[in-house]
Amino acid sequence: MHVQKTTTAIGWSALDQVIQQTLFFAISVTLARLVSPEAYGTVALLQLFTGLAGVFINGGLTSALIQKKDTTHIDETTVFWFNTGVGALMGVALFLGAPWISRFYEIAVLLPITQLYACQLLLAGCNSVHYTLFTKRLDFKTPLKIATTSTIVSAAVGIYLAWKGMGVWALVAQSMTSSILGTLLVWLVSTWRPSLFFSSASFRSLFRFGGYIFLSSLLDTFYLRFYNLILGKLYGAYDLGIYNRADSTKQLPTSVLTGIISRVAFPIYSRSSADLPKLLDVFRLSIRGVMFLNIPMMLGVAVVAEPLILTLFGRAWAGAIPLLQILAIGSILWPLHVLNLSVLMALGHSSEFLRVELVKKGVGIALVVLGACYGMQGMAWAVVISSVFSFIFNAYYNGIHLNHGAWRQVIDFSPALLCGILMAASVLAFAAVIHFQPLLQLLTLSTLGAIFYLILAKALRVPELNTAIGFAKTTFSNNRWSFLHRM
Repeated sequence: MHVQKTTTAIGWSALDQVIQQTLFFAISVTLARLVSPEAYGTVALLQLFTGLAGVFINGGLTSALIQKKDTTHIDETTVFWFNTGVGALMGVALFLGAPWISRFYEIAVLLPITQLYACQLLLAGCNSVHYTLFTKRLDFKTPLKIATTSTIVSAAVGIYLAWKGMGVWALVAQSMTSSILGTLLVWLVSTWRPSLFFSSASFRSLFRFGGYIFLSSLLDTFYLRFYNLILGKLYGAYDLGIYNRADSTKQLPTSVLTGIISRVAFPIYSRSSADLPKLLDVFRLSIRGVMFLNIPMMLGVAVVAEPLILTLFGRAWAGAIPLLQILAIGSILWPLHVLNLSVLMALGHSSEFLRVELVKKGVGIALVVLGACYGMQGMAWAVVISSVFSFIFNAYYNGIHLNHGAWRQVIDFSPALLCGILMAASVLAFAAVIHFQPLLQLLTLSTLGAIFYLILAKALRVPELNTAIGFAKTTFSNNRWSFLHRM
């Protein structure tokens, strides 16, 4: 029963990610042709501030609710009121800080935009517990319906306003609509309601684990959004918009995988945390399966970056091509960060989790500052170097707890890596002798890459190929995906 529930959860999580990323992809392509890079960069200037505020709102306590096996309604209510209260404080702080942010970047329109995003933060704490409980129960069907509805409606609003020439305000309206509608829907759909109670004992118990996760998330968010501050201040909104386009395009394929594993791996690992050999087996299976998919996707994106950008977004975004090539290479190891950290959290080692984040993010921030001296490509290469370092350091503690450190993990996915490198080399050689229109070039190279990879995987007898085929047959036969008909 547990296996069936897990398989169903993975299926729903995968479907959720595929649908959301497909929608995001279509919306991004449409808006990018209606809105300038400068408008995108203007909104991106606020990502550091809104991202940090979001971490304060969550506080790590939602992760503690998932990690704790037997939570009570008192625990859940305590987290709700804490998150809601902090959301209100963060909203007020951002609202009052809006004039300073506008003056710092010397962009007047940031003042009203920041104040609107501050109001959005008031809603952020009101739905975090609902979504956390969905995840804890491995129920990804309900969030899928909510997210799909809010995404489609907000996209319609944003695209209409962009078509009317509203520029940056179209992006703001899209974000605000998604936030408001998503909060309303989760309260309508979910049966969970908080009581008028706050337990200091429950808060202290959850914060002993969640506090470390909070500090780690705070550091992680600062690191991931820090380049927005650097690029926005040093190079301006236009260059930041170009960099963000490369970064968001790179995330399209890998975010599906990381979205699935970040939501599913932690609760599944937590259930196996008392049996280390079983946890190791699940962990290794995750590594091999995820990297078998991620390696060809990211190498493929690097190889077809030029026709991809030109086909989807047009020549106005051509500056993103070299950045996309670099960032795609840096994302090859990204799923391993999520898997390794999920194991640490499942084992309850949140203090080690924080220690890992402090070291690798300190190194990462130093690399970004150094890379900024060499322009946007310098920052992109800094991200690649930081990714390699982070993987080695992430895996260090799992070498201690599971005797499965960085080198053994590399061995696990080395067959897929070899196939991916050979595939990329073959496609590059073919691309050097053919010159089609961007769309035809993209379709041709992508198809050839997929065929080469599958042939190589079959020839080298990579076991994950048969596993993937078997999983697909099991999933799509015998009405295993009959839940699709119950949507």
